[in-house]
Amino acid sequence: MGGLLRVFDEGDWERAVYYIKSSRCTPFIGAGASTGYLPLARDLAGSLAREHDYPFDDVGDLARVSQFAAVKQGDRLVVKMKLADDMFANVSLPDFRAPDEPYGLLADLGLPLYVTTNYDDFIYAALEDRGRKPLRAICPWYTTNKTEIEEATKQFQKADGYAPGKGRPIVYHLHGHHGTPESMVLTEDDYIDFLVRVSRDPGLLPPVIQGSLGKQMLLFIGYSLADSTFRVIFRGLLSERPRSSGARHVSVQLPPSSGDDKADAEKAATEAERLLRAQEYLDKYFEEQRVAVCWQEAREFTKELRRRWEPR
Repeated sequence: MGGLLRVFDEGDWERAVYYIKSSRCTPFIGAGASTGYLPLARDLAGSLAREHDYPFDDVGDLARVSQFAAVKQGDRLVVKMKLADDMFANVSLPDFRAPDEPYGLLADLGLPLYVTTNYDDFIYAALEDRGRKPLRAICPWYTTNKTEIEEATKQFQKADGYAPGKGRPIVYHLHGHHGTPESMVLTEDDYIDFLVRVSRDPGLLPPVIQGSLGKQMLLFIGYSLADSTFRVIFRGLLSERPRSSGARHVSVQLPPSSGDDKADAEKAATEAERLLRAQEYLDKYFEEQRVAVCWQEAREFTKELRRRWEPR
């Protein structure tokens, strides 16, 4: 059944733990870390598709469905506001004290900077739960108004800059926050606009964020290698990162899955072969990009990292 998959081995674990303990790690937090507490993107997309009579087959693609809804409605902001209302109605916080809860572990690591592409407050609340005093900042990709940009970046523009630390970390919402719906990167046009703004205006991202992209080990947790959010971050923001920087990133991923448990033996074997080839391809591709892929659920990775990181 093809070649052997690259294993996230002892060397990868030792290197990751070393960077974390040296505070040279920046977590990038995706939607998978919030699974079980917020509606899934495909469910939100399905609901939006039914509401707006979406005529295509890809009803689980939130970026495409929300793009259609925005065009049909004639108002992108209204779509974002309604989606934020639907996402955060009756939301309860995760149990940050559970040993395998990703946000609780990330807060325990005591890192100075947390970048999230989620619209929620979970990492902020987890840090507060640990007695830290986080600062929230939102990327102002969505506006060209100088006053709004200055307001969004003012804490980074002080004479001495803003130096995050263990007691006062930054939570940086790269793709927006539900309290500011216009900041949410949601539709296909949003993803394009976000990349265009960030690439054209290097000052849009504060120096502390740019520095983390250039020098830190990046820990991606809660993403799928195939989803648009991960691709936008990786290809759009990290493609110019010098390969000589040395740090190897870590991405925690679920193995590709067919989602069909009722296939007969022959079909199951064929599907297993296909999925193995897909995983081999992804391993090889991201190996070239200096990303070590850990094929585990976020909670499995959390439990193992806590075991290795916590002092004996």
